[in-house]
Amino acid sequence: MKRLEPDKIDLIVYDFDGVMTDNRVSLTEDGLESVVCNRADGLGVDLLRRAGIPQIIISTETNNVVRARACKLGLEALHGVPDKRKALVDYCEERGFELRRVAYVGNDLNDLDAMQCVGFPVSPADGHAAVRALAYLVTRAVGGAGVVRELADELLASEERRREFPDGGPRRFAETIRRELDEAARLRTAMMNDPTTIEAVETMARTVVKSLRSGGRVIFAGNGGSFADAQHLAAEFVGRFMRERAPLAGICLGTNASTVTAVGNDYRFDDVFVRELRAVARKDDVFIALSTSGNSGNLITAIDAAREIGVHVFALLGKGGGRIARLVPGLVVPSDNTARIQEMHITFGHILCGLVDLMMSDRQQDAA
Repeated sequence: MKRLEPDKIDLIVYDFDGVMTDNRVSLTEDGLESVVCNRADGLGVDLLRRAGIPQIIISTETNNVVRARACKLGLEALHGVPDKRKALVDYCEERGFELRRVAYVGNDLNDLDAMQCVGFPVSPADGHAAVRALAYLVTRAVGGAGVVRELADELLASEERRREFPDGGPRRFAETIRRELDEAARLRTAMMNDPTTIEAVETMARTVVKSLRSGGRVIFAGNGGSFADAQHLAAEFVGRFMRERAPLAGICLGTNASTVTAVGNDYRFDDVFVRELRAVARKDDVFIALSTSGNSGNLITAIDAAREIGVHVFALLGKGGGRIARLVPGLVVPSDNTARIQEMHITFGHILCGLVDLMMSDRQQDAA
């Protein structure tokens, strides 16, 4: 259902029969007419009045029923109107209302001309097909069954949403969610269709497997969110990924807070990874650095040391790859959005874990 926003509406106009009534009429033998109205509509009118929204009835009927109900509701009523559009236009011009900011609630063909000139035409659920087709909003209620009350509830609920979410509310949030998901999906598709990406991940996996089979280990490092990803991936090796197997040697640099703070305090922050790497790394191990910018000084220092030792080095990068991309092979996510880059890093980290499991399993089967 479309939303009506109260800050966009300066006037509400009601047809009478078929909106405030069910369009039926009773006649006495003296020719007096009577209709049945809904008390809920009366409360709806009152709620809208308290909200400061002017309301008026425009009806073609000439009997006293319209006048009596309007009086009861405290509404101005134009009744016995042959041309509703002209009456509406004249009324708005006299009182300074803009038609584009008017809501008109009508149900039948004699309302069409008037409804076509306002910004927000509204129809009851049982309105004429042409009226419903034109309507900005079709209520769930039929004529005489609380149309005005439903309209009031909708407008007041919209006002409450607007106060609660001044920046656009749930609708804007939904658009943001869809936009973020679309951006993530497009990035994944682009990398899926890039042969160099596929080749880089496969090369990394084969190098890791070769090192593990010869007694080596896989060492991860990163800063901030990338540090969390590095821990995550090391855990997948030591524990398990998607299948049961023996633990694999996975290490994440920087997980010992005492080491990090001691080295950072006694030396410099750029040394927090390199000291630990020199302590644990051996020739033909694998070092995988994670950096969204590719310019982290402590990772560059560790990479230089790893290459000096004879460790195979790869990197998961973003934002063009930075300085690290010029030092070692790896994978550069083609995005400047840190969140998207980190999402792709953990995706490719999981793919790497899966490939390692698969290759190690194939080797075990071949040996059997």
